[in-house]
Amino acid sequence: MKFTALLGMAAALAVGGTGIASAQAPAATPAPAQLDTKKFNVIGTWNFLNINKKVEAPFWSEQLGAASGGKLTGNIKSITELNLKGTEVLRLLKTGVYDVAHALPIYVDDGAAVFEASDLSGVATSVAQQREILNAWMPEMQKVMRDKFGSMIVSTFAFPQQVFFCRDEISSLADIKGKKVRVQGVSQSDLVKALGGSAVTIPFGEVVPALEKGVVDCGITGTLPGYQAKWPEVVKTVVDVSLGYTAGFVAVNLASWNKLSKPTQDFMTGQFKKLEEAAWASVEADTKEGIACNTGNGPCSVGPAAKLKLVMPSDADRALVKKALNDVVLPEWAKRCGAECAAKWSETVGKRYGLTAKAN
Repeated sequence: MKFTALLGMAAALAVGGTGIASAQAPAATPAPAQLDTKKFNVIGTWNFLNINKKVEAPFWSEQLGAASGGKLTGNIKSITELNLKGTEVLRLLKTGVYDVAHALPIYVDDGAAVFEASDLSGVATSVAQQREILNAWMPEMQKVMRDKFGSMIVSTFAFPQQVFFCRDEISSLADIKGKKVRVQGVSQSDLVKALGGSAVTIPFGEVVPALEKGVVDCGITGTLPGYQAKWPEVVKTVVDVSLGYTAGFVAVNLASWNKLSKPTQDFMTGQFKKLEEAAWASVEADTKEGIACNTGNGPCSVGPAAKLKLVMPSDADRALVKKALNDVVLPEWAKRCGAECAAKWSETVGKRYGLTAKAN
């Protein structure tokens, strides 16, 4: 089932309907006169990253108001401006302090293993595959958002391809052995351990000094986010092997959503779809430009290109990632989520890609 249909069903269930009517596209876009007047309080992602600057902020600050004749607007504050820890984002959404939050599966503390399944390190090898995984696993995530956070997911996105950045020059993934690596999320930690490294969890904004001081030897992040966070100033190598994509989602507080009229809900459903399409369109381009910005092997529109050593993955490197995924990442996640959860993932997601999640 397509995500848009799932969103319609979730919206209808939230207001007591069956989901059948809402799963269909509205016959016509509601006219501004039919819309409520509402300013949404929104938490965005990091304000120095492309997705915030080019997608999130324009949507809430300009595009929504223009599309609604000024009836619907957004007051967006980035997680950077608010100086929040990841898990605080969904707690604030739950309490209704914010109406909408742009968040990551790794921010989910209650029901974390379920959300982790949408973004297991080493599974997605393309942008299209990451989006497909999110769509396939959406019903399970919606249950957690509704039951644990009083919210529902209305849109998805992802950051560029996750890769290794290292302080020293390395030539292959075999060189990760013995190194301390900054990770985000438990499955990245499992993957690093499977490669023989030591996983260290450090907030994104604190990685540069950690690399500079040698607290960690390497770090994992997206190709362009790494550049925009100034990682090239303290590293020498980037390894262009796909470790997956950091998935994200936009969630709305159900109490806020239920106060909106049906025409306004229909209108916002369409707007969230536009937001989603814009976000996903940026991922592929940002992945490629990130490599160019870090290495100087292509045009970089966001600043002067760095000159990092680029390590392209060999067949041996890809084999190491695959072995780590099957031998460690999937079994360890299966333990965290439980047998029933793992079996459901294997049936709905894993079978599409020849993967099975089962605890050893």
